[in-house]
Amino acid sequence: MADMNGGALLELLSENEKEVGNLYRDIAKRVSIGERFFELLAEDEDHHHEMYKKLAANLKEEGYWKVDEEQLAYFQLRLDRTLLARPKELQDQGKKVRDKLAAFELAERIERETVEIVREIRDMAPDFVPKELAAIEKEEKGHLQKVMEHIRGFHMTGLGL
Repeated sequence: MADMNGGALLELLSENEKEVGNLYRDIAKRVSIGERFFELLAEDEDHHHEMYKKLAANLKEEGYWKVDEEQLAYFQLRLDRTLLARPKELQDQGKKVRDKLAAFELAERIERETVEIVREIRDMAPDFVPKELAAIEKEEKGHLQKVMEHIRGFHMTGLGL
């Protein structure tokens, strides 16, 4: 077994949610059609930021999670490959978005990576499965579904409506 600093991970996720919210707001300003959609996503990300921040603060008392070493090694590699762990790259990707399809494709990557990481955390630390983490996962899956529906609509109609 290995020790994993759960509080630090939740703080990273909290900061990421704040960055993603800012990114979605920026996209909403720059990309015509879909502004309200990205504003709503940003509001949800702000809420997730606060939830993760609260979970991280509560976890400071407990400190570390005991996790399987192989699971931890896999998780760390997986996390390192996401935009969640690279906020500068996340912002750079966002600045490159110039059209609606690119905005939705970036949102799809962000939401998919978030769903996968939250699922990994829940699998890796089954004793730490607060209802808040389950709620975040459900909301992120809802985001991912809506984004994919917009992408499908875009490909079917050229408008993404």
